[in-house]
Amino acid sequence: MRRVKLTIWMLVLLLLAAFLSTALAWLFASQLPIGTKTLPRYYYTTEQEVVQDVKRDIARYENGQSPNGPYEWAIYDADNRRIDASDKYPEDLTPSRLLAAQTPTERDPSDTGKIRTLHHIEAIDLSENEPGYFLTVQSEKPKLNEYQIGNSSTFFLLQLTLFILFLLLLTRWIAGLFRELERRLERLTVEPAQTAPLPPVKGPKEFKLFAQSIERIEQELRTLRMRDQERFVQQLRLITSLSHDLRTPLTSIQGFIQWLTEKHETLSATERTELLAIVTRQSETLAARIDELFTLAKLSNTDYPVEPISLDLVTLTEQVLELFPGTSATVNGPAHATLFADPMLLRRLLENLIRNATLHGTGDLRITIKEEAEGIQLICSNAIESTYTLEELNEWLTPFGTSDASRSSGGSGIGLSIVQQIMARHGGSVALTSQDNRFIVTCRFPNVS
Repeated sequence: MRRVKLTIWMLVLLLLAAFLSTALAWLFASQLPIGTKTLPRYYYTTEQEVVQDVKRDIARYENGQSPNGPYEWAIYDADNRRIDASDKYPEDLTPSRLLAAQTPTERDPSDTGKIRTLHHIEAIDLSENEPGYFLTVQSEKPKLNEYQIGNSSTFFLLQLTLFILFLLLLTRWIAGLFRELERRLERLTVEPAQTAPLPPVKGPKEFKLFAQSIERIEQELRTLRMRDQERFVQQLRLITSLSHDLRTPLTSIQGFIQWLTEKHETLSATERTELLAIVTRQSETLAARIDELFTLAKLSNTDYPVEPISLDLVTLTEQVLELFPGTSATVNGPAHATLFADPMLLRRLLENLIRNATLHGTGDLRITIKEEAEGIQLICSNAIESTYTLEELNEWLTPFGTSDASRSSGGSGIGLSIVQQIMARHGGSVALTSQDNRFIVTCRFPNVS
């Protein structure tokens, strides 16, 4: 539909250019002395028209009425005495002088538009059949024959020249519209992105819509570039934290292995057992870090398969708590809460929440399950030494964000990030709050019909 509108718009402009070129060519060819004139163009009132007006006025005068023709008039008798006249009739214009002033061609057509003084005399009968004369005089501007342009070749050349000129102006204007679009396209490739606004495109609606589309694309590209920059910073941070988390246990393992290699002959059986236990714990820590990173990488992929089934959130929570025998926790809520979720991912979510509470909290772990109209809420709350700020809470949802910068507590800093990704895969959300020296994680699962 837009193509049809643009075609009609272009057709209207072309027709307008053709009309203007024809009108201006006629104006120049008819009003200016251009080329050789083949026919006269200026016409005066004919003798027949004057005779008709005069005879009508003579009849009016004979009936006692005043003549009202488009001229000044006078009536003379045979002795050249004026009997009657209009107000502006020349005093000295007698019949003999009028005859002397007349020219045989005064009413002929002409190529020039000069104003002429036209005369006429007509014999009339005065009272008692006395002869007399009806005289008229008028200044007349000739009428232009609007359809006569003179030399046709001159008219055609003028029309063609003007049409080409209008086409050049039209194409130049359209080229200016395309230039405005080109300027907007060029801004898409400029780094850093320019933010200064460009003047609006003036022209057909199609050009304005195209310009608006380019501006929307520019805004989206600017947003994508900002996100890429943020992603680059996050990746750099991820690499830094990853190298720290993996290097620490790996260095410890290498150090103890080297010590065992060098001192194995002098070490007692008990010392060897203790060193091997340390190496084993560090290996398990390293394996746990790698597993968490692998899980986070998989969940970050939107194509990661999720296989939800109907399960009891209360029963699953109690089963996961049994995996942490040294943790004292209370579960509040209904006896059963049916949830539609992936059991493996939901188990991983509960493990991360409980592990995070045991590593960074000071005890008093409470897990609350609420069934609401919008869905199910899983609230994990534990006591902490001091209330956290909003900036700290937002930091912990990013990978490797932790309250323990030295990782001395054993946390990796990606546990809550995994929780966030699991909730995203289920169409839910996670929120962190802190008040009254408690750390609260709220997971909201939507209802699935």
